Amino acid sequence: TPIRERIWATDLLTNHASHLCRRFFSSIFSRRLNGVEMAQVHSILSAREMDLWGKYQNIDQRHSIVVLNRLNVLMPTAGREAQAAALLHDIGKSQSQLGVLLRVVATIVGPRTRRFSQYHRHEETGIELLESIGSSDVMISLLKGVGDPQLIAALTAADNI
Repeated sequence: TPIRERIWATDLLTNHASHLCRRFFSSIFSRRLNGVEMAQVHSILSAREMDLWGKYQNIDQRHSIVVLNRLNVLMPTAGREAQAAALLHDIGKSQSQLGVLLRVVATIVGPRTRRFSQYHRHEETGIELLESIGSSDVMISLLKGVGDPQLIAALTAADNI
């Protein structure tokens, strides 16, 4: 019914806004990774993937660890490719070189500038970057949303902070 559809759309918008607010405040107050967290990242990523991951801003490195830890709780048997996907799912954002406040602006106004456009296409850009360094087809497929539906659902849920 139209009323049920409007309620659903309102709930979706409220959840999305809530997600963005949580991401914003966690970004502002994010702390640097400690040695244990860095060792965890090194144990999962290849040398070339690690070079890419190192291009993340601190907020993105912190977010990638949060997503990895959530994935490990949701699906403890996820495997290296899924863990690498959790760590690198936002790698395309590094190309836009936008800080927290400009990301907020880009989210509100849309892809109006070159950098805002890069930010909005970060998923495609990230996949291109990972393909260019020879990351596994399994990881790239997961980032494209192809493969084990349970694993893709777990990755999506882990990212939806």
